[in-house]
Amino acid sequence: MPEAKNNRRVRFTRSALREALIDLILEKPLVSITVKDICARADINRSTFYLHFKDVTDILRTTEDEIIEHMHEHAPMHERECRDLQEIKGFFIDFLEQIRNNPRIVKVIQVLCSEQGDPYFVRKLQTMTYEAFLDGWDMHMMLEMSEQRKLLVFSYIISGMVSMLSTWATR
Repeated sequence: MPEAKNNRRVRFTRSALREALIDLILEKPLVSITVKDICARADINRSTFYLHFKDVTDILRTTEDEIIEHMHEHAPMHERECRDLQEIKGFFIDFLEQIRNNPRIVKVIQVLCSEQGDPYFVRKLQTMTYEAFLDGWDMHMMLEMSEQRKLLVFSYIISGMVSMLSTWATR
């Protein structure tokens, strides 16, 4: 009889594997992490690992997608009831403080965004940020601009945002 995806034991196993991956990411480069490493850290059989994930990339993507989804749900631009830039600024500061209050998440994000990190994660962050940028632009800017020009403005702004977030996270 197949186990349900919401079974408590399944959730515990998947969580233990993800936590093991995060611990390992904080200790060594992604490219040197193996299924064997993850299983040893989680104290779980390799066969059990393969019941839940195909390989290291699969568990990495699943973990990254969960981080992105959590960030997306709590992002200030997600709050459609914001009526002005001051409210958005307040939500953004609260959002950053929530992240900062969890040093482990800050460290994981720093590692995933570093040179030895994962370009997939960085692209997902950029996509999420671009969507928030477009929402903010459409809500607050009276200037009509083509999507291509908005993309150019965004690409200019994103480098400053990434630098600011990186500096902020390390302080």
